[in-house]
Amino acid sequence: MIMMALGGLGVDTMRTETARTELQSTLDRAVLAAADLQQTRDPEAVVRDYFVKAGFPADLPNVQVVQGLNSRTVRASAALPVSTTFLRIIGIDSFNAPAVGSATESVSDVEISLVLDVSGSMNSNNRLPRLKTAGHEFIDTMFDSIAPENLSISLVPYSTQVNIGADLASAASVATTHGYSYCVDLPNTAYDTSWPSPVALVQAGHFDMSGYSPQASTSSIASYGNTNANTLNCRTGSSFEVLPWSNTRQTLRNRITGLTADGWTSIEMGVNWGLALLDPVARGALTSMISRGKVSPTLAGWPRGFLGTEAMKVLVVMTDGANTYDFRLKSPYSRNDLSDVWLYGTDEYVVKVSNSRYFRAKNQSFASALPSGGTRLRWPELFDRMSIREHAYHLRVQQYSNSAERQAEWTKWTSIVEHSDAAEKNARLSRICAAARAQGVVIFTIGFEADEPGAVTAMADCASSPSHFYRVEGLQISSAFTSIASQIKALRLVQ
Repeated sequence: MIMMALGGLGVDTMRTETARTELQSTLDRAVLAAADLQQTRDPEAVVRDYFVKAGFPADLPNVQVVQGLNSRTVRASAALPVSTTFLRIIGIDSFNAPAVGSATESVSDVEISLVLDVSGSMNSNNRLPRLKTAGHEFIDTMFDSIAPENLSISLVPYSTQVNIGADLASAASVATTHGYSYCVDLPNTAYDTSWPSPVALVQAGHFDMSGYSPQASTSSIASYGNTNANTLNCRTGSSFEVLPWSNTRQTLRNRITGLTADGWTSIEMGVNWGLALLDPVARGALTSMISRGKVSPTLAGWPRGFLGTEAMKVLVVMTDGANTYDFRLKSPYSRNDLSDVWLYGTDEYVVKVSNSRYFRAKNQSFASALPSGGTRLRWPELFDRMSIREHAYHLRVQQYSNSAERQAEWTKWTSIVEHSDAAEKNARLSRICAAARAQGVVIFTIGFEADEPGAVTAMADCASSPSHFYRVEGLQISSAFTSIASQIKALRLVQ
């Protein structure tokens, strides 16, 4: 009897293991199918259907479903009694064949800020056309692999400044005083956090920087033959404005096509706004833009939270050189205050010197009374028509014949601009990149023919890791963007 029981144990055990293997295989297939986010049927019904089709009772498995915003976890367990053949003789009628398993599919939403250098040097060596080609390929790759409802891309062009545009300025509660351009003079403290506090959002003054640089002397009078504004500190036009929170492929492609290059380089300003558009604190601004038809309603509730599982947040930062300078008008010239200049017609300017003395710049003469019919200009209006240095020369210096007085006026009026240098800007860049990394943002950086040691150091410091920094030449920029797109795709899906 004992020998028969021992021999039968092996047979009954093999039969139980065969049943357990079949049960486990069915359960594994069932939970994988039920966890598929593209599965439209009820997940529990899917599991039970798999069991029925495999010849098991529909009520055999115990099923639990956990549904997240962009994820689904299905857990199941089952135990099948397997009747014994030989062990009955010692009172063992059956064995339990257990199976347990779970499957999770999680698809992250993807939020990307594409921060692109469009400073004047991008006009060299065919860089801008190559950037546009690479940018188009990046956009196409993202939309080919991610549904629009799971994707948001913000385009942040930068040069001397970043023009966030009237819509975003309004949504972000920027204190605006003029309607010429929509850059923001952020304080130094804004680079320690992702979304600048409302008190920090002060509109930048509108002015033209033609002929101006920190190296340009304020004590050597320059002569200008005309007055025009063609090198604005805050560049205008849709080709330079930030495009926030877009999930429309063609809109993004069109904006990249329209990019133009001019101005100095302010990488830290681009990164600051790129990160701000990934910050959940910006949700109110996005909601406001949805209500005005400027952002797709499918992005309601975005940006998602930092350090969560709902979304992967990515900064892609490209530059062709090191940080240089940024400029700010001093008060009151940065405000929308009335100036002491009147305009007559299209090109005649009169400056009030005193209550009984007015300088007529066109013919360099003086009048004892203000001519009738003129329009008093506000400072943004004036500096939209002529550069800082043209204004200093034509409207101020030319009032005097004495060389000392001329020199004093030149120095005074070319000193109404202050600036930040590369060292200050690099320190800000390092801080804002650290703030982004601390919030779980993945940062890819690209040095495009950026040979200056300062540029390489800054981009390497900003990136999430050494492997997230790309140093490329010429057509390699397309390969860099392709590699970044592939990494984003690989990081996104977890099953």
